Amino acid sequence: MSTTDVSCSTPGLPPLAAARTGPGKDPTMYDDGRPERRDPPVPAATAGPVPPPSGGLGAAILPYWMPILALALACAGMAYGASRLMTPRFMATSQIFVDPRGIQVFDNELTPRQQDSNAAINFVESQARIVTSQSVLSRVIDSERLTDDPEFNGEGGANWAVALLRSLGLGRPAEESLASRERQALNALYDRVIVRRPERTFVIEVTVRASDADKAARLANAVSHAYIDSQTAARADAARRATQSLTNRLDELRTRVRIAEERAEDFRRRNGLVGTRTQLVSEQQLTDANSQLAQAQARVAEAQARSEQIQISLRTASQAGALPEAVMSPTIAALRGQQAEARRRLADAQTEFGPRHPTVRNAQAQVSDLDRAIADELGRIAQAARADLDRARAAEATQRRTVEQLTSLASEAGQAFVQLRELQREVDVNRNLLQAFLSRSRETSELERLDTSNARIITVAQPPRDRVFPPRGVVMALAGFVVGGGLGVGLALAAALLRGGGGRQAPAPAPRPVAARPPLARLVH
Repeated sequence: MSTTDVSCSTPGLPPLAAARTGPGKDPTMYDDGRPERRDPPVPAATAGPVPPPSGGLGAAILPYWMPILALALACAGMAYGASRLMTPRFMATSQIFVDPRGIQVFDNELTPRQQDSNAAINFVESQARIVTSQSVLSRVIDSERLTDDPEFNGEGGANWAVALLRSLGLGRPAEESLASRERQALNALYDRVIVRRPERTFVIEVTVRASDADKAARLANAVSHAYIDSQTAARADAARRATQSLTNRLDELRTRVRIAEERAEDFRRRNGLVGTRTQLVSEQQLTDANSQLAQAQARVAEAQARSEQIQISLRTASQAGALPEAVMSPTIAALRGQQAEARRRLADAQTEFGPRHPTVRNAQAQVSDLDRAIADELGRIAQAARADLDRARAAEATQRRTVEQLTSLASEAGQAFVQLRELQREVDVNRNLLQAFLSRSRETSELERLDTSNARIITVAQPPRDRVFPPRGVVMALAGFVVGGGLGVGLALAAALLRGGGGRQAPAPAPRPVAARPPLARLVH
């Protein structure tokens, strides 16, 4: 038989299968007489469990509904009981506003004011850390007597045992026990205080956790008040230390001022330097002498001008009445009036009688007499003016010599006065420093009695209505019921699967032959 005939002998079957299923052929044997290789049958013990019933999970857990319900109710009851037995936790919050600028009472404070925004934020953050510091919490422990509170002194639930041991002399000494309670109270309070600063604010929130709502609110307010009191005490203590330091320096500064003043006064006395703090007497005298010399020179100039005017009036006696000096003279004024009247009568007589009449001659004689009288008076005034000019010149010369003498004295004293000024400046520096220390000491002494911090409580903690832990009994019971139900369902599913695997086994699958390709087929392919 050819290869083509073997492959086409049985339509619809593979060539090897057609060869094996031909008439009179053993299906387990190849055409060449070799037996066909088969896989060994799968043992019944290794067969997988029967899948859940066709009803799904509901049908699987339905037979176990009573145990599931019982477990859920048991868990709900235990959760409710736990909520009743567990120590409740209440949280109360108070708020403190901290102004970094504070209250400026004096120009120069002990601590600088915060101007930069980052510095202000850092300041408030530092204050938030101070709230939980030992100095603040210790105040709360003392004010609230937390060393006697079992919740904080570490003896909660064992007071009777501690008392029994102490009565038998087996407990710790009272001092050691008190110190231990203080440490326990401090650690417990530190663990129960939560401090935070909301973003972009200068507000510090102080939250305290306690087993009682009133206690939580009371402790939160106590921590806030303790923080403010500690800041006030810290500022007062800083002012007290500064006052003490300034006071200690005052004695030294007073000694330095006294020594400097004595040195300056001794130098002044040895050099004959008498005067004010800014000017010597010789310098003042020189200044006055220069002023008097200037006045003398002015008088000389005035007398000389008056004398020259009088000399001019002597040459023009008829115009003498127009001069200021003549006008100011009563005699010249009277003579000038008589002269004017005589000239008027002379003119009338000349008009009426003619130039040769005796009346005219008499009038002319009167006018001449008055002219001579005016000239004589002007001569006397000129002589007096010359005398005034001579006296003014003499006074000027005398004053000039005085100025020259005082100038020489002032030049000699000036060099010594320079050194005196240096000594006086040292006195002034020490005196100003002493005055500054005195003023600052008084300011810091007053700061001990003032609270310049601008921190205040803006929200007083109130007792919370609900506890934060554990949840209410109903909520705990509901959660326990859900957890117990879920646990029961899981156990029911596990039981269903285990029971299905331990019963009847799934039938083993029929053995499947694995065809081994005969030589003829290998040749064909």
